[in-house]
Amino acid sequence: MLTVIHTFNGPDQDRLLADIRTGLNTVEHVDGFKFASINQQTNTDDILVFSKWKDSSSFNNWVQSIGENKAFKQSTPQMFEVLEEKY
Repeated sequence: MLTVIHTFNGPDQDRLLADIRTGLNTVEHVDGFKFASINQQTNTDDILVFSKWKDSSSFNNWVQSIGENKAFKQSTPQMFEVLEEKY
C-alpha cells in the first residue's frame, strides 16, 4: 500500500481548490485507488491532499490520466510505503 501527500500553496486559493477537486474527480475510476482527503493546514494557506493507493503503479496510472491539471503538475508528491495501519 502507498500513501501520497501533495502540498499546495498559491495566491488564488479558490482556483487552487477548483484544480484540486477537478483532479480528484478522476480518481474514483482508477484501479488501485483507495482513499483521498483534501485538508487545509491550520494557521497557513497550505492545502494538503492525502491519498492511498494499492501500489505506485496505480498512482502513476492516475497521474497520467489527469492531463494538464496545473495544481497537480506543479506539486511534487511525497510517497510513503505503508508499513502498518490502525483504524
